[in-house]
Amino acid sequence: MTDHAAYLDAKRALDDRSLNRDVLDRFAAELPPEPEVLEVGAGTATMVERLVDWGVIEGGRWVAVDAHEEALAAGEARIGDAVGNVAVEFRAADAFEFAAEAAGAGRRFDAVVGCAFFDVVDAAPAVDALGEVTPVAYAPITYDGETRFAPPDPDDDAVLDRYHRHMREFRPGGPDGAAALAREATVIAEGPSPWRIEPPYESGERTVLAHLLDTVEEAVGETGYDASDWADGRREALGDGRLRYEAANRDLLVRLE
Repeated sequence: MTDHAAYLDAKRALDDRSLNRDVLDRFAAELPPEPEVLEVGAGTATMVERLVDWGVIEGGRWVAVDAHEEALAAGEARIGDAVGNVAVEFRAADAFEFAAEAAGAGRRFDAVVGCAFFDVVDAAPAVDALGEVTPVAYAPITYDGETRFAPPDPDDDAVLDRYHRHMREFRPGGPDGAAALAREATVIAEGPSPWRIEPPYESGERTVLAHLLDTVEEAVGETGYDASDWADGRREALGDGRLRYEAANRDLLVRLE
């Protein structure tokens, strides 16, 4: 399995080109000049760098929370305690435990950011927990129920059906993560943010594809279906520079209160 922090860094350019700029502009309009932002599932904290680089935020404080200590530590080692004029605080913790702690202390944030987060948690309790500390959630790259690989393989349907079953039955969240969040909160803005990778691969894209193949094979195996032959064929196509991939995602800006 590809190192988690390496995968997060490798997909940065993919996220950059996939983010829905209309939704991002609407999010920027919701923020005060020096916002207090809570990021859940922050990973290596590429989001705060991106938003500073793109001029979305120019000051304030960013609190990066993630349960993966190694990924968070990699981000802290790269960033330090600030990006430009934005102070950055790193907290290795469960997102909802941190939110409960913050709420108990009377701490509030202007917004919460969760990139590729709201499809791996159950929407209703997430909205309840985060709504205690912030009025608005920006949820980019939220999975929207469809994955495709090419060229076609006869096992695609069986493998991807099991992959979605794993999302529904073996972990929180599910393949309808974007729709679930839209049901539980008030949508301010939304738009598509599909992931697309095709040859010739750009920097980092082989790492992303290798990680995704590992993830699908492992998840499908947990449902009792052996996807090793399918994964080996896909890895061969990746090695030959023939593998193409697409996932439907949706960016949402929602009101939690």
